Amino acid sequence: MQYLQEFPLVFFTLLVQTAVGMVLVGKCVLGREADRSVREGVRRQNMAALLLFAVGVLISFVHLGTPLHAPFTLLHVGQSWLSREILMVGVVGVALLWLVVLGRKGQAVKSEKQAMVLAGLCGIALLFVMSCVYNQASMPGWRNWGVFIAFLASMCMLGASWHAVALSLRGDAAPVRALGPCLVWAVLGLALMAVSLPLGIPEPSSLVNPGSLLLPPVCIAWSSGLHALVSGLGVALLALATARGMQGRGFRPALTVPAFALIVLGEMFGRLVFYLSYSRLGM
Repeated sequence: MQYLQEFPLVFFTLLVQTAVGMVLVGKCVLGREADRSVREGVRRQNMAALLLFAVGVLISFVHLGTPLHAPFTLLHVGQSWLSREILMVGVVGVALLWLVVLGRKGQAVKSEKQAMVLAGLCGIALLFVMSCVYNQASMPGWRNWGVFIAFLASMCMLGASWHAVALSLRGDAAPVRALGPCLVWAVLGLALMAVSLPLGIPEPSSLVNPGSLLLPPVCIAWSSGLHALVSGLGVALLALATARGMQGRGFRPALTVPAFALIVLGEMFGRLVFYLSYSRLGM
């Protein structure tokens, strides 16, 4: 049952990071593209990003003792990172909603691009604030940039693989120019993961609760390797799918869907271990 208690936070953080990644990758997929089908496709993904963000926020309420008290935490924005996180969730939600409204009104592509950049920057600011929530003296393994970098890595890989699936499911062939951004963002995410994982492995002296049975010490290191392996395989499949698409051999869901599934599984596993590690680090 202790494992199940962490799932709301796992889903909340990953869904929010996916939504932010979808907007940023979508901006690059759109690029200077004048093709109407590409524009409409990106607009649909922006709507999906808003939906995923909303679902993530609703799931986060499960972890709160009294969800109706959440607005009152805004009174402590000057002192509490958790209050700042709630504030930034509202800011990003408004930015995503405005982006979707612009798309529904058929505004000029330039206005939509500017709104996507704004929503993406607000999203990155939210991820930074989220990471600061875990920067506590009682959590030595989290008191560095590793948490923020890990959140950025998930954002890049999940957003990129989502758009890759969307492009592969198009009725017509996906424009070659639109494939590159998906691969670039996914590889960037994998690189950020490689930086974050060593930072997240605590020193032996940090294991202040050695009697806990929730997460054996060896799992903290070994699980990082498994996390990187599964997500890395997903990025490798995405690279293969992109290479085939650029060669005119088809950008197929037979490769992009398994790639997305592997990245999701890898990130869920890594995030669950991240939250369970508190039993070893003293939170």
